[in-house]
Amino acid sequence: MTWPLPPNYYDVPTVGFKVILEKPTYPVINPEPGIPQVIGNMRMYHWSWVAGMATLGSALGYWKGSGIHWQKPASYFGAAFFGKSAFLWGMGDCAYRLMGYRENGREVASNLPTILAREEY
Repeated sequence: MTWPLPPNYYDVPTVGFKVILEKPTYPVINPEPGIPQVIGNMRMYHWSWVAGMATLGSALGYWKGSGIHWQKPASYFGAAFFGKSAFLWGMGDCAYRLMGYRENGREVASNLPTILAREEY
């Protein structure tokens, strides 16, 4: 076994900064999906998680803020924090589906006709 050479930081990078060690087991729709594509392909399951977590955060914020008479600001903060966390989880799950690491039958059916559209001559 030999040690790899140290990287030369002045060279142009040849690979991206993202490293995923596993191979995709499902069809790859987009190896590097963008934010609009990920949000557009989020399932109703993800959106229900976002709404449910925002509701839970609002209720918890109201309950914690009632001890110091800050019900409204604490409720808003809890809804935003929990909702944002669920939204980011949903985006990550959807991105993994588009990259082929999770079951993506719906995404293949909805995205492949636009990807494989015939060229006009």
